[in-house]
Amino acid sequence: MKRPSFQFYPGDWTGNSNLRRCTHAEKGAWLDVMCLMHDQEEYGILRWPLKEIAQAVGCPVSLLKSIAAKGVMKGDDKRVEEGFVYTPRSGRKDGEPITLVAPQDGPIWYSSRMVKDEYVRTIRGEGSRFGDGNDDAPKKTPKAANKPSPKPPFGDGSSSSSSSSPSGSSEEPSGSPDAAASKPDASPSGLTPNESLFQVAVPWLVARGMKDGNARSLLGGAVKQLGAPGAWELASECMRTEVMEPGAWLSQALNARIASGPNRRPGSGMPPADPAAINAEAKRMLQARRNQQEVIDV
Repeated sequence: MKRPSFQFYPGDWTGNSNLRRCTHAEKGAWLDVMCLMHDQEEYGILRWPLKEIAQAVGCPVSLLKSIAAKGVMKGDDKRVEEGFVYTPRSGRKDGEPITLVAPQDGPIWYSSRMVKDEYVRTIRGEGSRFGDGNDDAPKKTPKAANKPSPKPPFGDGSSSSSSSSPSGSSEEPSGSPDAAASKPDASPSGLTPNESLFQVAVPWLVARGMKDGNARSLLGGAVKQLGAPGAWELASECMRTEVMEPGAWLSQALNARIASGPNRRPGSGMPPADPAAINAEAKRMLQARRNQQEVIDV
């Protein structure tokens, strides 16, 4: 579900040392960029070139470069080398570091505050939703060292609307995204993996409440990072498991594969697991979609 607002803390905004170095024009542009990041399925992340972000907010590219140079907006048009690692803290003890944004090829721009707050919101939401109802039960400390974040919200000075809201948690992929039993990544008969993504997966996501543009952007980012076969494999797994929040699931699974996968050139994809099983599953999903369309037409 799209959230209509995000929380804003004036004390954090005025006290952030990086933001205090920014001009009023840069701060205004950053607010507009945060609104764009809030509207993404990958919360707090824009997988757009800097030029397109500048066009969307109506400011010069040089202004956004200055914001990035001052450490307010993170990312790169070509490649993020360091990524973003969050270390949870409880009392005086630090938990295990968690990779929320893995090193990967760009373009990718994000707000670290929004991403971190979204991760915290999701963890708390999962605990309150699937727990045993005991409000006094301690919250689990994240254990996975490379567990990726769901849709994030970070931006110096801003905070996700959801960091304090336990509801609306995003579904986590069951187990490792790479550990599923059969992972269809071949395209239905007569369709390439890329065509399958936009003729099968996009309509499936739209039917479950995601905007068409957001679905195409998310899958397009997956194609860039995993290649068309790898992106179709991921989308097929999402459709087969019928997750409750597919946008969050795909974002989280994509980050997990980027973090754990071997170094490869962008767009090289991943090898299929079992071509026969893949083709059978892909044909089944395409036929189900055609049958549904026939019912609608009648």
